[in-house]
Amino acid sequence: MTDLTVKLWRVPGKERLYVNKAGPRGESVAWLDCRTGVVTMDVPEFEAAALVKIEEWCRSSGSHVPRRTVRRRATSCRPAEPAAPPVPRPRAEVPFLPPLRQEDDLARNLPGAGLESLVRAGEEKYNLLVRLAAKVSRQRLGDTSTLRGLEGEQIVGTRLEPLKALGWKVLHGVPLPSGSDIDHVVIGPPGVFTVNSKHHPGATVWVGDRIVKVNRNGFPYVENSEYEASRTATLLSEWCGFDVPVHPVIAFVGAQKITLGAAPEVTVIDGERIASILPARPAALTPDRVDQIFRVARHRHVWSHLGRRARKPR
Repeated sequence: MTDLTVKLWRVPGKERLYVNKAGPRGESVAWLDCRTGVVTMDVPEFEAAALVKIEEWCRSSGSHVPRRTVRRRATSCRPAEPAAPPVPRPRAEVPFLPPLRQEDDLARNLPGAGLESLVRAGEEKYNLLVRLAAKVSRQRLGDTSTLRGLEGEQIVGTRLEPLKALGWKVLHGVPLPSGSDIDHVVIGPPGVFTVNSKHHPGATVWVGDRIVKVNRNGFPYVENSEYEASRTATLLSEWCGFDVPVHPVIAFVGAQKITLGAAPEVTVIDGERIASILPARPAALTPDRVDQIFRVARHRHVWSHLGRRARKPR
């Protein structure tokens, strides 16, 4: 009998429990809308086993889930129980995506693309002799924190490279309308990961529910990463025409010690190990959907719309 796994997925306004076949590329079997109680069955022959898994989770989680009803994806277009609440369906229409021009292809960006442009702009402020001397000595000119951040993004970008051979897609320096960027957007069978690289050489890092302390100084890394992932999920879901699961990740580089004092929704990891940690999550996307999301996410035009409908301020 095929083993099944369960995985909870949350974004603002949505909470779902996915039941997948066990394994790194586990096929989706069913999913529960925790707010309505509707179970959508993708693989009918595993219905009984999937429902057992769902009921076990509902009993052990302590969450209040309405009485379960089952919606089967079969030839009939009517749900199994007419009284069941409506289940969101893939959108019939998605926004128009213009042809991809070379200058709009974010797949061409190197790790640290956003910070690299800032560093180069800053170098222009120095006179020619200083720039030549820096070039000869292979020194970068500019703000120390910016150069350190650039190095951190480049390190994480290098560690992500092995995932490409496994069919994963990786984008770097994804520009946002605010003028900032997402350090890395990684797309694979478990979903999409928005990765923030944080370079703190030799630091001691403590992670709480809502705050991260670096050498006892607090930073809002958790809240910022959650918000970034939530907006990304909304954006990609709209442009892909189906719900896209997005997971926030904070990847620390150079930290001497990382202590998890709590278990926040954000995944906090050692950036050096990122290529082994991300694939360990259960699969939620087929290879076709990974490719479809990548076709959308690599287009600069899509990200120019991020946050236009958002109500929460930065």
